[in-house]
Formats: sequence, C-alpha cells, structure tokens
Amino acid sequence: MTIDQQTAALLDLINQHVASPGEEVTIANARAGANALFSGFAGEIEQNCLIKDRLIKGQDHDVPVRIYHPGGGTTSSSLPVILFFHGGGWSLGDVDSYDSLVRSLCVSSGAIYISVDYRLGPEHKYPAALNDCLTVTEWLLAHGGDIGGDISRIAVMGDSAGGNLATITAHKINSRSNKAIKAQFLLYPVIDISRPHDHYPSRITKGNGEYLLSRDGIDVAVDWYLTKGDDRADPTISPIRQDDLSPLPPTVILVGGLDPLLDEARAYHDKLTACGVASTLECYDTTIHAFLSFGTMDIAHKGRKYIANKVRELL
Repeated sequence: MTIDQQTAALLDLINQHVASPGEEVTIANARAGANALFSGFAGEIEQNCLIKDRLIKGQDHDVPVRIYHPGGGTTSSSLPVILFFHGGGWSLGDVDSYDSLVRSLCVSSGAIYISVDYRLGPEHKYPAALNDCLTVTEWLLAHGGDIGGDISRIAVMGDSAGGNLATITAHKINSRSNKAIKAQFLLYPVIDISRPHDHYPSRITKGNGEYLLSRDGIDVAVDWYLTKGDDRADPTISPIRQDDLSPLPPTVILVGGLDPLLDEARAYHDKLTACGVASTLECYDTTIHAFLSFGTMDIAHKGRKYIANKVRELL
C-alpha cells in the first residue's frame, strides 16, 4: 500500500524531531514529545462548542473531565452523549492534547462529548485508568440528564489505548446494565497485548518506527501500564481474550492501512461479527496510527466526517 503525500510529509517532519537512537526514553520526555506532536499538527481549532471542566466524584479518586456541547450549549431536546477516552499508551496524553479532535467531533456529530482525564501510568498502574473510565461512565448513566444528555443514547469512543479502555468499559457496563452503552467507536485500538508481536503480521511489517508507532513503543507503553505479574491475557487488559463479546453494542472500528495495529483491529472485528455484534471496519489505506488527531491532513477530516455520520446513524 502507498502512503499519501500529506502523511509522508507529516512523517518527515516528525522524524526530524524524534529521539536519537540509543537515547533513553523517560516518561517526562515521552509526554513532552506527545503533547508537542498533537498540538503542533492539530490544525484549525473548532470554536463553535461550549466547554466546561469538572470533577466526577469516585469512591477513592475524583476524575477530571471536559464536557463539550455543540454550538452554544443550549438545545430544546436532550442530545446523545459520547464518552471519549484519549490515547497515549495509558501513560501519555490528556484532555488538552486531544482537545482539537474532540471539538471537531462534537460539532460535526451534534453530540455532547465527555473527555476523560484518567490516571496515567507509570505513576498509576492498571487498573487505575480503567476504574476512572468506569467511574465516569456510571456517573453519566445516573446523571446524564443534568448536562442535557439523553441517557438512552450513550456511546463510548477511544483511540489507541483509549480504544482498549472504551471496549472494556462497554463490555463491563453492558454485561450488568442491559446494554446501557448503545454504540462503541474504536479508533485504531490496542486490542491484544497478550501475544508476541509476530502473531500480527502488521506489527512486523509496519512496526519498525517508520510509521510513527513502533513495536518498541508498544513495549514501553505496556511496561509503564502494567505491574509485573499482571496477566496480559486478562480480558480487562487484552479485550480480544474475552470469550463472549455479545454484550457489546454496534461497533465502528477505524484504522490506518500503515498502522501496526491493523491486523488486531481486523481480528477483533471478525470476532465481534462471529459473536453476533454488528461491526464495521473502516480502513484508510494510505495513512498511519493516530491520523485523526492530525488536523493538518485532509484524511483526518475525512475520517472525522465518517465518525460523525456514524454517530448520527447509531445514536
């Protein structure tokens, strides 16, 4: 598959600023690099939405969120609500670095978005991030009407590691709450960290670092997220290991054709379908992992438009 010109140009710019071979990767410089990457290529920032930061009270930890309302934030009827879990390997990223993407999706889909600032590794190991996502989801199901949301039309959405958290959250909630989550949108999700890289050919052919995400990067992220002794085959770590996916709602999966995570996205789509879950896999052949965040590229806007249409269709 051939890379498109804008993606190639973006990678050239990114590769001019990556760490030199042999340079130690620390959590501090990794976070600084990720924030610079997403802010530097965010593109035009959508202004036509109302934003409010707040804390959601949990049992032992209050979770920061940012709530986005399309337009001026007033509406004559309640709106669907999307819970958004950002990417960054469970250790990088925050609501600020994903602000541009979520603003764009909020306005184009006409839905309320709640971006969750879950706790990050290595300071907060598994299952801290997952527990925060569950805390906010449960709060929304109980109090969504207070923010103008329609709690009969709630979906989860996450990119990369956030896609992992999104589908695990949806499975847990729907397994005990009669399918309260009505749809899930998984953007190039991390689905399986239990098997060696060579189980998925795309990790080998696309994971050397030339297409942004690398096998080494995946390994570092997993080490920061998990504690030694955690079972990587646990379905709350590797959701493809879930025996029964039938509690999950209709699913939309987006992935780039040059993403090392391509093959596990395909495998998850196939398993969802085999379990009777309506699943759609949309592959953008010419681009890379995380492409939706790079608003300087036309293909990012194409993908965002596709998501917005699917949100309107499913909710």
